Amino acid sequence: MTALPRALFFALFLAALLLGAVEAAHLGLADGELTAADRALAGLYVAAPYTLVGLLLAFIVAALTAIGTRARRIGGTQSSETTRAADASAGLIAVLAFGSVLYVAAMLLLTKTHNRVVGGAALALATPVAGLAALYLWASLRLLFARLDERLRFPASAALGGALLVVALTALLASLAANEALAERLGGWGLGFLLAYPLLTLTLTALLRRVHPRRLSGGAIRRAVFVVAALNALAGADLVFHLEARAAVKRALLSETLVFEPLMVLGQPLFDADGDGYASLLGGGDCDDGDPAVNPGATEIPRNGVDDDCFGGDSPGTEAPAPPPPPVAAAPHLVARPNLIWITIDTLRADHVGYLGYERPTTPNLDALARAGLRFTWAFAQGPQTKASIPSMFIGRYFSELDRTPDLWASIHPENITIAERLAAVGYHTAGVPCHRFFLPGYGLDQGFAEWDLDIVQAYQQRMPHVITGQIVTDKALQWLAGRPKDDPPFLLWLHYFDPHHFYQDHPDVDFGPEDIDRYDEEIHFTDAQVGRLLRWLETSPLAANTYLIVHSDHGEGFYEHGYRYHGQHLFNDQVRVPLIIAGPGVEPRRIDAPVGLIDLVPTVLALAGAPVPPELPGVSLLPYATETAPPPHPPVFIEMVKDATHSDRRAVVDWPWKLQYGITFDEYRLYNLAEDPQERVDRLDAEPEVFERLQARLRRWMSEEVRPRPPRR
Repeated sequence: MTALPRALFFALFLAALLLGAVEAAHLGLADGELTAADRALAGLYVAAPYTLVGLLLAFIVAALTAIGTRARRIGGTQSSETTRAADASAGLIAVLAFGSVLYVAAMLLLTKTHNRVVGGAALALATPVAGLAALYLWASLRLLFARLDERLRFPASAALGGALLVVALTALLASLAANEALAERLGGWGLGFLLAYPLLTLTLTALLRRVHPRRLSGGAIRRAVFVVAALNALAGADLVFHLEARAAVKRALLSETLVFEPLMVLGQPLFDADGDGYASLLGGGDCDDGDPAVNPGATEIPRNGVDDDCFGGDSPGTEAPAPPPPPVAAAPHLVARPNLIWITIDTLRADHVGYLGYERPTTPNLDALARAGLRFTWAFAQGPQTKASIPSMFIGRYFSELDRTPDLWASIHPENITIAERLAAVGYHTAGVPCHRFFLPGYGLDQGFAEWDLDIVQAYQQRMPHVITGQIVTDKALQWLAGRPKDDPPFLLWLHYFDPHHFYQDHPDVDFGPEDIDRYDEEIHFTDAQVGRLLRWLETSPLAANTYLIVHSDHGEGFYEHGYRYHGQHLFNDQVRVPLIIAGPGVEPRRIDAPVGLIDLVPTVLALAGAPVPPELPGVSLLPYATETAPPPHPPVFIEMVKDATHSDRRAVVDWPWKLQYGITFDEYRLYNLAEDPQERVDRLDAEPEVFERLQARLRRWMSEEVRPRPPRR
């Protein structure tokens, strides 16, 4: 029988090797655009971190096991069921203590030190010290547990170890469940790999224990381990230092892997020497990793002698921008100072809506409304997640420009002016019915609302994703509308339907199938029915003569089309393309194919209300599409995903028919022709160099000279 330390060593190593092979095989099958050489290199890149981490764990665990075995011999302790239980329980406590101390040290050193290289070096020195302390703790506890078991004549240490293991696993799963952003970032594959590694290790250990010791101790085995380790070490070094020079491979790693992409996002801060959130290694684009003021996400300062944003050298500056267009007033055939019902359907992606071509009958009521008004076929949210999209939509500025806190779910400071505040200033009564904890008063999105109905939020709190609330929203809306006195001022009523957001619930009135995407469609169908109740009531109400409806989503939802599920992970159309409908008296039915953004809604609502549109707002009113036969061309649409603890930094520009995505964190671009490829499957970057250069220049000009990011503050 093979000794336990040797069996553990090979089990940990082989388990990591197998997971790396799965990742490499998936990449090879998923990406058909890479050459054979690039595919082989990409496979080595994705396998290397698994193999090297597995080898490191193998050495550590096998060494600790060997030390434990030697310690028992030196201490004169004979191996028995009792001593093994004491050893295992003491070892579990020591490992948990070691991991906890190392985690706290990593967080302190890598987040509190200005220079990440210094922090990493300090962490490397702290690791063996913590390991020695853990060994001392284990040696002390094993003797204590052995005496306790002997005195009680019962293996109490085994019960203690089992209880601790259950508590540790429960705490791990609870922390992952509580951190929704991290769970979304890792995805189902990440959690699966996390659980698969220890299970594979245990299985392989049991199998290898049965192998004759000579088979695992020969020179051929040692040479094979050395060759595999050396090859993966070289691949890992090349990944860190030369990934930036291999654009096609980098794009594949960031789009066609199971777990590797989120691991890169979570791991790149380790290579960020100046702590500005961008690295020069591991495919990062920081051109000066010693100066935190210089990085791809920085604002370019013209004529200062520094390439602040790492693009095109120091900017010479541009001519003064053209004066803003005159404010758009409501056309004569539109109602003056109308009532406004603004409906936001959470997580409704555009290509699951009937009027936008979806084959399932998910939205018959929205389709009918679209046929009666302006139906926009290419509307985009300015962010792929509620926490960025709705603040931007309410305030009419890009999320990066908002005065906000640095929290993962940022609160909006009172200095921002919301659409509700602007309408209240011109005599509108404002009311809202939200359906998420993000709309509690502390987050600031209730600014300007005279009525802010939190009944649903307070009733369900964190259980909101697991319950059905659409019927309550419509009930509240109907009750509120029916109770409005006739002589009251015009109103803005904002309604938030949350049901399409995961987790997806079954609905008895329709059965599209058992999969997540089927239940997602059922949630959309249910929400459409609830909106339909409101629309039918409005048709027979006197309010129909002077009320406009705006219906849209705040972002989309992914179902692994691009390697992720849910939302907030990227700027592909499944995340940011949304339906948008504007309907009401005097609005002629019209299909609008020009790309527009949700950032245009504040100017549009203000124009409908006859209120002044501040010229500093970056959006434009969409009323010309309702009032003019030949409206002026819409400017390019810009989209952003702002970097935080679990999300990379991304920007995109849509200039029909082209869409250019820019991953700032890893300095990578993707170009798509949306007219031919709305699902963004074929990257045209290499095939259309002139289009790429034009859109790259336009996007970088917007980033450096037009948008004005504000650092978060308390």
